[in-house]
Amino acid sequence: MDRAEKLKKYGNKRKRQARHGRNGSARGTSRQKAVRLAGAAFASVCLAGLLLFLLRPKKDDTDFLYVTKGELASCMSFLAEEILPDGWEKEADAYVTQAEMKTLIHNVGLAGLIPVSGGTERLGRQAVTEYYEQMLDYLDLENAVQKETILVLSRDGKTCRTQEETLQAGAAVSGLKDFYTYAVYVMDDQIIGVKAESEKTMALRQVQVQSVSGDSVQVIYQTKKYKIPCKDQTGIEELKRAGSGASCVLCIKGGAITKIKETTAKSSPETQKKSQAQTLSDSVKVLLLNQGKIYYDQIFFTSDNPWSVKQTVKKKEKKTAYQPSDLLSVKKLKLSKGGSAVITSAGENGKLYLAGADGGRISKGYYGSLTVYRDTEGYYVVNHVKIEKYLYSVVASEMPASFGAEALKAQAVCARSYVYRQMAANDYRRYHAQIDDSTNYQVYNKSEVVEADIEAVEATAGEVMYAGDEIVNAYYFSSSFGYTSGMEIWGQDEAAYPYLKVKSLNPSQKSGKAKTGQTPDLSREEDFQAYISDRKAPAFDSHSRYFRWTAKVELSAAVKELKNKIKERQKVNPDHFTFYSTAKQKPKKAASLKGFGGVKKMYVSKRGRSGAILVLTIQFEFGKVEIKSEYNIRAVVGCAMEGITYADGTANSGPGFVPSAYFSISFDKKSKRYLLSGGGNGHGMGMSQYGAAGMAKEGWSYKEILAFFYDGVKVKKTA
Repeated sequence: MDRAEKLKKYGNKRKRQARHGRNGSARGTSRQKAVRLAGAAFASVCLAGLLLFLLRPKKDDTDFLYVTKGELASCMSFLAEEILPDGWEKEADAYVTQAEMKTLIHNVGLAGLIPVSGGTERLGRQAVTEYYEQMLDYLDLENAVQKETILVLSRDGKTCRTQEETLQAGAAVSGLKDFYTYAVYVMDDQIIGVKAESEKTMALRQVQVQSVSGDSVQVIYQTKKYKIPCKDQTGIEELKRAGSGASCVLCIKGGAITKIKETTAKSSPETQKKSQAQTLSDSVKVLLLNQGKIYYDQIFFTSDNPWSVKQTVKKKEKKTAYQPSDLLSVKKLKLSKGGSAVITSAGENGKLYLAGADGGRISKGYYGSLTVYRDTEGYYVVNHVKIEKYLYSVVASEMPASFGAEALKAQAVCARSYVYRQMAANDYRRYHAQIDDSTNYQVYNKSEVVEADIEAVEATAGEVMYAGDEIVNAYYFSSSFGYTSGMEIWGQDEAAYPYLKVKSLNPSQKSGKAKTGQTPDLSREEDFQAYISDRKAPAFDSHSRYFRWTAKVELSAAVKELKNKIKERQKVNPDHFTFYSTAKQKPKKAASLKGFGGVKKMYVSKRGRSGAILVLTIQFEFGKVEIKSEYNIRAVVGCAMEGITYADGTANSGPGFVPSAYFSISFDKKSKRYLLSGGGNGHGMGMSQYGAAGMAKEGWSYKEILAFFYDGVKVKKTA
């Protein structure tokens, strides 16, 4: 029986159960869409079980042969229903038996479809996962659960660092060992279960060697240090000859390095500079997001020029030609999971377009090629494009042409510098890309390119900013409130970014200093409030409607949304949130918001030299939360914002995100609302785009603009 027949039979069975009921209670007419988080009732059952599992005494390695109830409960968390057999929450550390598996299969409505016998014998891991994957085949219709092979590099509390990413630890992670490979089940970047230890050897590339000691190697991989046992004695000898700082590829399996390959000795500083210039790519791979999401269920392609699609079908390369304005559905490509197809347009300046089913274009047109990939979650699209042509659209999307030629040139150099730094990070390698097309990186292909954009890019062709021998991380933002910031706003080491300084944008202070020989400092609350209340303070970007704004925030009515936003952001940035329980006299650190009650007040605990809020505290009835980092502060407060009024008198009701972290807080007793008095739009670090426009209007050149915002940099060509 194939999958389609199974689903049809399963669906009919569920409909019959819905009509006739089971054990006297009505069931739903169909499965709800598989969800990422379990429902409240089921979550409470799982939570207790998982906690017992994670805190259990250490067992023998032989215990990995079997599956506990806690781990299987974690595996079933893709369902929103309470389906665990009675008593499981109290026996999370006990092994799953045949009879218990039979009960579970009955509870999910698959009795008769998945045959399993009863009995008290505990089931081996292989048997459990075979039953589990059959249940996934019937129930996980949205492919919420993914199967991946990971190499465990380290574990720290509830996180597990792998060869590609950091995953959250589920119930099974405590059984995993460093430098072993495993086939695992993953949902929403969380390991929910383990299928088996894998026989696959995993390779770590671009590893930097620190030292070799006995039969182990200490290395740096993706900025983290690891000491790994090594079985390759020949490889160890090669590393010793290459010396500290050498790079190599490590093949790892079964807890140790099995092979060291491609060992290269560290080059001299002069050679490194030459090598960097030679290895800078002239192309970038951009992941094209679907309204903020990676995947598409359906997408169409078209072009103004003749175009073609190349893919591999039955191990043979197939190329299909299309005419201008032909419309192609991605589903007609019939890509198998793991498959891909490359779409190209004829001619160097040919453009490709994403479109809807009616042929209406939903993009501005892409140079280069589009590669569409398919995996278990759907389709995703990557644009491989020359950097200079990529910049045409970035400049158009990030800055209006009306800002002036010199401002556009400054934007082009910033964008080029920034993309090279982000390409090196390679955050999207899992999706065959380096960056995406959103504000996560730089806005791309969202506005029509005009001649002024092209001229700005071509006038600065190949130019980037260097601090010493390194391309700078050229952060930029929309508009300031009169000052820019350094890395303090993100809690990072400011010494590592000496070119990002706190600057005053007062036109009379071209050096950026508040007074001759002084560094700007608005860290005292009274100093910041005095400055932000001056709506006519002179600044290069005072013509922006965001230069000053006021907003109303109602915390009490939005307590549910507030807590949900805190939980959401805390999951992304756990180090930026600290919970304290105040239920007793002495505040005590807490793991969550549980029992905190309603909101009492909100206040600034720490402000930076630039005026940015570094720590915001929200006081609840029985606890408090300290929030760090400007983005987290803006997101949390923004979810309770009722409305905002800008400097030009325009208003917006409930935008959901505070424009910047440069605001003071007061409380209006009459309206029982918090009033924010703020300014600026964006993180506030690096170049203000409106500030650049003001400078260009005053006759500044693009190099003067860049030198103002980025201390000590030199504008040079990449090659």
